[in-house]
Amino acid sequence: MVNVNDFKCATDNETIELAIASRKEDGIVLLPPRVSDVEPQRDYWLLDRAILLPENITFVISNTTVKLSDACRDNFFRSANCEFGVDRCEPMKNIHIRGEGMATLLGADHPRAVGDGGKILCNPCPYYKEDMIKYGYFIPEEKRQSGELDFWDFHAYSYGTDSGKEGESQYGDWRGIGILLANVSNFSISNLRVVESHGWGISLEACSFGRVEKIEFDACMHKEIDGLVNNMENQDGIDVRNGCHHIVITDITGRTGDDVVALTAIANENYHPNGSLCTTHFMHSDWSRRERDIHDIVIRNVVAYTNLCWTVRLLPVGAHIWNVVIDGIIDSAPDDLFHEGGVLLGEGDTAYGVNYPDGLKNVTVSNVISNGRHCVSVCGYLMDSALSNIICRRPGGKALRVDKENGLNNVLTCNLVETAE
Repeated sequence: MVNVNDFKCATDNETIELAIASRKEDGIVLLPPRVSDVEPQRDYWLLDRAILLPENITFVISNTTVKLSDACRDNFFRSANCEFGVDRCEPMKNIHIRGEGMATLLGADHPRAVGDGGKILCNPCPYYKEDMIKYGYFIPEEKRQSGELDFWDFHAYSYGTDSGKEGESQYGDWRGIGILLANVSNFSISNLRVVESHGWGISLEACSFGRVEKIEFDACMHKEIDGLVNNMENQDGIDVRNGCHHIVITDITGRTGDDVVALTAIANENYHPNGSLCTTHFMHSDWSRRERDIHDIVIRNVVAYTNLCWTVRLLPVGAHIWNVVIDGIIDSAPDDLFHEGGVLLGEGDTAYGVNYPDGLKNVTVSNVISNGRHCVSVCGYLMDSALSNIICRRPGGKALRVDKENGLNNVLTCNLVETAE
């Protein structure tokens, strides 16, 4: 293994990049940094831009923290095929990111942008209603007077110091993802703690034959910055996107702002090229040239909760998701947190697009305990599947909700348990 501490450059980015470029074997180990004469109090690595990972590399983060600086509007790590201004994303293989001991990825103190491509940057961006009315310049005067705010007043805007800056995108995008891998086969991400990510913690696009395991998330969709609690949108945990297959996701813990684990095969007609901003996808959306579906995925041993949405979410829009095993899901939300629930299967025909009647099939969901309004919710269509051992522990909550009259087609259900009010 190549020890990054054997190299020394002007910045931490340059030091890590030189170590990667100099390696003669596949391994890089990132230990706690050497004590700096300039910053003797800093015991973590500080990034101003993403670390680009080439093929055939194992990057080990050993008992240290990697933090984004306030100047960084970028990922912690991404596969090196994700290049700005290049309309291609060549296949890559054998990329492994592994933590040892306490390995932490930590967001910036003052992030430049937080949220996905649909969230407008705002600074300040108050989280609590009373602060929104007092400091939220995006709240119309009539709503300030009435105090009647709707869902999108709370969730259309997200904190970012780039707000109002000329030449900077005023929306979140894929640069806010913690770890981004695209078109990568034979990969793994393991044993990491991801704290206050600027967007999704981990995103996989068109990736295959890989594992994501032993990941702890710590995000809650808000953060106190300079004395004010600010809104931090779309802090999902793990997002599996179009074209992904043969992936195991296991042993996930902690809390997230949005969905903990989401399989989102969204293939609508909105075209964007590789690397375009104002979207959380890096890869292009010409579906005649790339796969749109997701299949052969295992999600197991998730003990976590979301501040708003779902512990596990499957969303096929203009695409199909099939061959999915979901087993051992505990929505560990505290009793005073009112959120959606455990597992969401499909979605109604919304702004995302259309769910096909056969869009979600060959899915098993078993051994789920939720403290949300619904333990398992079928909002779209589900066929040729099985749901078993489903317990909703919130009094008055539903073990299974099916929105459409014909939402289930050849689906076995058994052992559904609800808690009386």
